[in-house]
Amino acid sequence: MSKTSTIFFDADIDVLAARTRTLADDLARLHADGCPTDADLADAPLLDNWVVAARMLPALAGSVFGHPVMGDRPRIITSDLFALDAAAGWARTAGRFYRLGRPGGAARGRDQ
Repeated sequence: MSKTSTIFFDADIDVLAARTRTLADDLARLHADGCPTDADLADAPLLDNWVVAARMLPALAGSVFGHPVMGDRPRIITSDLFALDAAAGWARTAGRFYRLGRPGGAARGRDQ
């Protein structure tokens, strides 16, 4: 596998990995306990006048085959994209690894 053509969508992969581990641990505790601890909230910033908002993050869209939850579908959008090596034929999203087939749309240029 080539490391040189891999694109990570976060500049510091060690920071990303640590933050993801912390998030996973926090979610597990929230699931088990139902709420954060006083220590969790002691130094948390205050967010005032807040609303739930959507933001755009890199993802992949395409036809999927053999997805463990969705099966085969003509069109999906993956969860957030974290790593991509198109030359080696793989991607890693927040949810799982994907093997990459033919590129489509704007990515198709090299195959036309």
